[in-house]
Amino acid sequence: MLVQGVIAAKEETQAANVQVDIGFGSVPDIGPKTVSHFWENLAELGGKVFVDSLDYVAHNFYVDVFEPPLSLKKIPASVEHLLRRFREVNLKTAGIPDSIPIRITENGWPTGKNPFTGQDRSYEHQSEVLETIIRTIYELRQELNITHYELFGLRDADSSKDDLFHQFGIMRDDYTPKPAFYTFQRLIQELGI
Repeated sequence: MLVQGVIAAKEETQAANVQVDIGFGSVPDIGPKTVSHFWENLAELGGKVFVDSLDYVAHNFYVDVFEPPLSLKKIPASVEHLLRRFREVNLKTAGIPDSIPIRITENGWPTGKNPFTGQDRSYEHQSEVLETIIRTIYELRQELNITHYELFGLRDADSSKDDLFHQFGIMRDDYTPKPAFYTFQRLIQELGI
C-alpha cells in the first residue's frame, strides 16, 4: 500500500500540474515494536518508479524519552547514531539514494515525570535537551541531507498531568511559554530552522 500510495500521489500531482512534495513517514527500526524487514521489503516492492516518486522521507524519532535517562553529554551521540542509521543503513537498504532529503517530522522532549525513574523532567532541562538535539541535527544537515525539522507539539495537551504524553509542548496548555519556547525561538533566528 505504501509503495502504491506514493506512486499514485506523484502521478496525481503531475496530472494536475501542481507542486506537492510526496514522501512517507518512518520511525527508528530499533526495539520490539518495529516491523521486521520493513526496509528490505520496501526495496523489493519499491523499485525505480517508487524512488523516482519520492521528494523526501520523513523520520520521527525521540532521544532520552522512551528509554532510561541519558546525560546531556550523551544526547548528541544518540541523535547522530539514529540519523546515521536511518540514512546509511535503512534508506540504503530500501534503495533510496542520498539525494532524497530527510525531513524530521516529529521530535521533542517532554516535561513531567520520567516513567523510568519517577523523577521530574524540568522545564529547564527540556530547553537544554531540545537545544542539544536541534544543534546536532543542524550540524548533520548537509552531510545527511536533512532539510526540515518539526516539533511533536508546540503546546502541552494537559500540563497538570505528569504523563509524558501530556507535556511534550514548549508551551503549557494555557499557551504560556516554557523556557524551551524561547530557546526554540532563538534557534530559529540563529539557525533558520
